[in-house]
Amino acid sequence: MAQPPTVATQPLLDSLPEPLLLLDLQGRVLYLNHSVIKWLGLSAHDVRGQPFHTLCADPPSVVEAALRQGARSTQLSPARLSLNRGQAQPCRCQIARVAAAGEHPAGLLVRLQPQSVAVGRFMALNEKIDALVRENGRRRAAESALRVQEEWLRVVLRSIGDAVIATDAVGRVMLMNPVAEQLCGWPEAEARGRPIAEIFPLMHAETGEPAADPVQCVLRERRLVALDPHTVLLARDGRQLPIDDTAGPILDAQGLLLGVVLVFREISERVHAEQARRLLEQQLRNAQKMEAVGTLAGGIAHDFNNVLGAILGNTALAGEELAPDHPVQPRLAHIGRAGQRARELVRQIMAFSRRQPQLLRRQDLQPLVEECAGLLRSTLPSSAQLRVLLCDEPLQVLADATQVEQVLMNLCTNAWHALRGSSGRISMTLDVYEGAAPEGLAAGFGAWQPGRYARVTVSDNGCGMDAQTQQRIFEPFFTTKPKGEGTGLGLAVAHGIIAEHRGALTVHSTPGVGTRFELLLPLLDVGDAEALPLEPPAPAQVLGRGRHVMYIDDDEVLVMTVEALLTRAGFRVSAFSNPEAALDALRIKLRDVDVVVTDFNMPQLTGLDVARKVALMRPGMPVIISSGYLSDDLRQGAHEVGVSRLLNKEETYERLAALISELLAQE
Repeated sequence: MAQPPTVATQPLLDSLPEPLLLLDLQGRVLYLNHSVIKWLGLSAHDVRGQPFHTLCADPPSVVEAALRQGARSTQLSPARLSLNRGQAQPCRCQIARVAAAGEHPAGLLVRLQPQSVAVGRFMALNEKIDALVRENGRRRAAESALRVQEEWLRVVLRSIGDAVIATDAVGRVMLMNPVAEQLCGWPEAEARGRPIAEIFPLMHAETGEPAADPVQCVLRERRLVALDPHTVLLARDGRQLPIDDTAGPILDAQGLLLGVVLVFREISERVHAEQARRLLEQQLRNAQKMEAVGTLAGGIAHDFNNVLGAILGNTALAGEELAPDHPVQPRLAHIGRAGQRARELVRQIMAFSRRQPQLLRRQDLQPLVEECAGLLRSTLPSSAQLRVLLCDEPLQVLADATQVEQVLMNLCTNAWHALRGSSGRISMTLDVYEGAAPEGLAAGFGAWQPGRYARVTVSDNGCGMDAQTQQRIFEPFFTTKPKGEGTGLGLAVAHGIIAEHRGALTVHSTPGVGTRFELLLPLLDVGDAEALPLEPPAPAQVLGRGRHVMYIDDDEVLVMTVEALLTRAGFRVSAFSNPEAALDALRIKLRDVDVVVTDFNMPQLTGLDVARKVALMRPGMPVIISSGYLSDDLRQGAHEVGVSRLLNKEETYERLAALISELLAQE
């Protein structure tokens, strides 16, 4: 009998999960492993040494034939047998010859593959294959849905007007829509995986310092974060774009932070609109302030004219009553000169408040600019340079030459003072301006009217002004000059004069660099009409010849002064400080009065009211109205009620008697 396998062989066979038997060449069982024992339900001791066919339900010849076929090959050859397990159970077998090795003789290796096991394994394999197919299908469906969702998300992001950037949980860029690519200057393919701070650098617009990173703030605090309204984006190409931004966390269903989504938009138009709105609000406030101060100044100047009229008139009358060599004459002359200076100051205030009478004529600007340049040359030190450039085209405007020259001289004087006595350069140019409203337009000039303008530019490279000073330079009595060197009315008066000429005044200045003023006046076409001048000067000598004048003014001092003035000129005078009392007296001696002179601004009745009542009592009777401000409304009203003449109240002493004499001479 063949020897059974050695002890070293048994653990190897027992460790295999398949049912295995070792037979000798005669078909006797040498060894069977645990799988066979378990499957057949037999004892190894009972089976070992028994012919293999005793384990099979097939005839011995069939079993022996299968063993002979297997003995002819060293490769496992298939066979079909039925084994006894209480009943015949079909089983697939694989049989191969095992060569002799050392003390081990040649034999046969039989591997059993019970049909139930094979079927079970096949079914299990099929189940695994089905599960894999189903899982693969699910994965394919999920991947397809994910691709569809991703494509839909990209379509949505491309359709959003705002810029969108998504990052991962450490702040690296994962996604950008086209708007974000355009604003940041980074293609998504190039930006993906880079830190957000590199793609989306921020800066504070006012300080220039780096702004806080909203993505890092969201990653720290896990909440929505909005940018500071003064934040700008530093694009890759160097652009600085004001943006409005919101950043929020991306969370999964369990609340795990996956990343940050950043939504922002460029707000340049909104910022510019806001700046324009603030500028307009500032201009409106300045215009309202200028208007209020102008109204106050005009009212004060109007009342001050009454006082000055009384001072100058009585001074002149007193001087006429005294001998030329009287010791009081020098003092009266001092009073007269002081009164004249005060009247000039009032005229400046009236010009600032736009209540200065104007002599508007067609005026060529070149001579005015040349004259101002000549005066400035005679004043400037040799270390200062003056450059004058004039347009070849004749530039004519409708202007009061004296007032425009006053404005130009004021601008030139300011430019000289800006040099602070050192070497420097002043430039004066005259050219044509046509286009949109110029930058630096001062407040108080209303809406810009498109058209052709004559532009006079006065610039210097002096000390310049900061923005705060520029906002106040047109305020009355504001000055940057040392005490005693300026009244603060120069630019305020210039503002009023140019506004009254329907022009514009701009200012551009930088501290330490210099200042540039631009004066713009509407150019005249050939067919433009000229304005009427003021009344011509009156003759020096007037003889009243006893003609009767009724004078009305609510200022009693001025009433007494004018009464004395007209009496000295040879008129009979009836003077009243109450217009109602004057009209009552006129009714009584209606035919005895030759002319009525009345103040315009009185508390009981205005000068126009008096003129209307006089016209009802005696149509065609000459009426003169005097006022410190001859406005367009007053001129229109005077024309409607038939007023003969209008008189600037400050010229009462110089012109009233001559004006009355002229009217009476026309009868």
